[in-house]
Amino acid sequence: MAKQVKMENVDRISGLHDSILIHILSFLSAKQVIRTSILSTRWRYLFALLPNLHFDFEGDLWRRGYTSYRHIDIYSYASLVDKMLITHNMTNIDKFRLKCRTMIDPDRFHAWISAAVHRGVKHLDLNISPGKFTTRPAVLFTCRTLVTLKLCMEFDFVLDVPKGAHFPNLKTIHLEEVNFSNDDSVKSLLSGCTSLEDLVIEKFLMSNISNFNISHPFLKRLTLLYTYQSDYGWITIDAPNLVYLEYDDELVAGYSLQNLQSLVKADIDISNSLQVDGSTFFRGICNVRSLILSDTSLELLLSCAPLPVFPNLVKLKIHCSNDLRPYYDQWEKGLETLLSSLPELEKLEFNQEALISLPEKAPSCFLSKLKSIKISDFTDERDCIGKAKYFLKNGRALEKLTIRTALRYSGERKSKISKVLSASPWESKHLCIFIF
Repeated sequence: MAKQVKMENVDRISGLHDSILIHILSFLSAKQVIRTSILSTRWRYLFALLPNLHFDFEGDLWRRGYTSYRHIDIYSYASLVDKMLITHNMTNIDKFRLKCRTMIDPDRFHAWISAAVHRGVKHLDLNISPGKFTTRPAVLFTCRTLVTLKLCMEFDFVLDVPKGAHFPNLKTIHLEEVNFSNDDSVKSLLSGCTSLEDLVIEKFLMSNISNFNISHPFLKRLTLLYTYQSDYGWITIDAPNLVYLEYDDELVAGYSLQNLQSLVKADIDISNSLQVDGSTFFRGICNVRSLILSDTSLELLLSCAPLPVFPNLVKLKIHCSNDLRPYYDQWEKGLETLLSSLPELEKLEFNQEALISLPEKAPSCFLSKLKSIKISDFTDERDCIGKAKYFLKNGRALEKLTIRTALRYSGERKSKISKVLSASPWESKHLCIFIF
């Protein structure tokens, strides 16, 4: 007869390796992590070994049921940060994220940032009120270990970067509502980031800047979103290794775009309330291979004289806003004008309303290059059907025509479109038509 083994209460979790326990703790909130220190002597200081620290004052207090924050609640949470970050600083920090819009003593706040810097933080994410940060947070400029830096402030925060600031390992910078004191401050930041690859500037006020100069030999990705410019501001981009550019903003008074021969993809959504000529901007990105244009950007591009040629462009997408659709009939020219400047185009995606007329002579890309076309907001009206027939008739290399009909089109109406187009003559021998 087999012996029965009596199972006793055994704490198997505490017997796990530190690395496993720390991984388990990483899924808990800061408050829960601290509470584990009272379980036993085995757990007392494990929280101090956590490489990733995330503190969200408002979020954590709200999750605990507080709809308004009392001074005692904030003080208690701040003490928790002290304990995890300063009191027990036994290991390096990989990621430190702090979101704090409440009233905290600035000296205490600086102590937290200093502790993270001294513990070799690699990824720093600060979402804070400017009152907690001076215009020259010198402690940041001593951090040689940073790999990513994200600062989300408010518009009255001004960053004054001293000459000689050096971030040898910093590859990604994301600045939101962060303003620079002057042109030299921008230059000091970029020149000090010798490994920079990814730069995001969002909600940036150019009132202190005459020439926003983004010059960097290794920068690969640049995103400029919703900057607030003055009427005389300039933007200079000199980035020989830039492969991706996203620009969503108003045109500024002037541009200098240099050495963008490596540009692979650009996503452009610009408007022109200042009535500035966009020729310099579009000529600066004309080597791009993949291009996304908003309808306002397309209208601005078509107003350039002479119209820039995009010799390497193989993919074009026109993103159309519902707000502008009633105004398409006021355009003097549409997408058809641009197609003649795209000799290598292989893939085209657009809203049918962006095509104002049909050119008598088919663009050169139709003859041997254009392989895929996607038309959205398609209808069964005669004019719209005629546009699709034009592509079928002239697209000798066309392999795929995708038609996405307007909203609420019934299966019967889609079937009607399919029959009409299937009965139309086409040049390509390897064409498939898809209708959704």
